[in-house]
Amino acid sequence: MNKNLNIFDLISDYQNSAKEVVDIFKLKFEVDDILHGWHTGVYEQTGNLIEEGLKFYAFHGIGIAVHFEDKNGDFDFAYMPQLRHDGFDLGRLTYFMKSQPNKYNEFLNEELLESEFERLKKEKLIYNPITECITHLYFWTKDLNENQMNNDQSISTFKIKSWWKFW
Repeated sequence: MNKNLNIFDLISDYQNSAKEVVDIFKLKFEVDDILHGWHTGVYEQTGNLIEEGLKFYAFHGIGIAVHFEDKNGDFDFAYMPQLRHDGFDLGRLTYFMKSQPNKYNEFLNEELLESEFERLKKEKLIYNPITECITHLYFWTKDLNENQMNNDQSISTFKIKSWWKFW
């Protein structure tokens, strides 16, 4: 356990794990878009890829839940317009963190993680982008272009709340 780990380390670990999953499917099945591969039947919705390090996987909606040997993750994707796997939200970070209690013991206090996440939003280090398809995910501001950002993040929140009225 490293007591010096912080939210930046957690997000980096989460993003690297998402990339690892994407790379496993791209390499094994020779696909560019792993969601399209699932939707077109290249592979099953659920299964395992033991030799590649996935004890279990399950595609869902616009994401995939996975169990590695040493951690679990649930990764959603966003089309911006290309498929991105580097987005995150508080719930997914919490789940990822809790699956590794020895590594992230300092952050196992959900209130601390939530306050650090809110701090990143307030300091505009992370951002919920404006996209054609609604996303609940946040991205590092430095990784977004100006067209995906608006000074008032409540617009994205409003889009999501309004969208749910139709369902």
